[in-house]
Formats: sequence, C-alpha cells, structure tokens
Amino acid sequence: MCRKNRKAKYLDASTGLYPFVRLIEAGGGVYPEAERFLAGVQDEVERQRAAKERLREQIANVASASPKDLKTIDGFRADARYGGDGNRIDLAYAVYALSHGASAIEVAAMIRSRDLSHKGNERRQNEYVERTIKKALTTIERGR
Repeated sequence: MCRKNRKAKYLDASTGLYPFVRLIEAGGGVYPEAERFLAGVQDEVERQRAAKERLREQIANVASASPKDLKTIDGFRADARYGGDGNRIDLAYAVYALSHGASAIEVAAMIRSRDLSHKGNERRQNEYVERTIKKALTTIERGR
C-alpha cells in the first residue's frame, strides 16, 4: 500500500526520498529502495571512518618540534584573559602546544589534568578532548 498524501515540502530533492516515519503496521514486504538506502548508509559510515582516520594522521603529523620549552597549561589557567573558563583555556593551550610541536597525546594528557567529570562519563570526556584537539588543529590550519 503506497500512501499518496505526502507533502512535497518534505521530499529530499537529492535522494527523492521522504524522511523516516513511525511504522504502525508492516506487511512483511521488502523496501523497494533497500539496496540504495543500505549503500547510502554504508557510504556515510565509510566517510565518517575516513574522516576520523585523517584526523588521527593529522594529529600524529603535527608533533615534530621540541616541546620541552613549552608554556604549561597551568600558565594558561592562571592567565586572567581566560577568566577561569576551562573550555577557552583548553582550546588556547591546545592551539599553542600543537603549533609549537607538542603531540596530540601530550596535549590530551594536559587537558585531562583538570577535573572533567562535569562533561559526563568517560566517553563524553574523551569526545570533549578529541573535539578540542580537532578544533585546535583546524585553527592552526586556518592560520597557515
């Protein structure tokens, strides 16, 4: 049974498909666009995996100079310009340290040196650290 009461404004012009809806009843038939849909999902998963891999490579390639002469994150935390805002401090330190040759692993360790429990569970804390490093790398690339 094909419903004809769908509004054109909800049609995705790029795919020709409508958004997902709540299934109330199913007759057991196979979705006619199943192959195309699954291929699209697989492509998106692969695209996200490739983006994460590029980020990992980018993080690994940034480390090269001697990080022993770097300012410490404590210096950033004591700096009144950041007003005690942990997020701003973490990002500023990450940009500084990565652009001066520190590795992403070292920067992540420094960011984690403060209590991140307010960010949520360990997975959410890891995501925060990864986002901060990714944003720092993006900032560095824009400055080049």
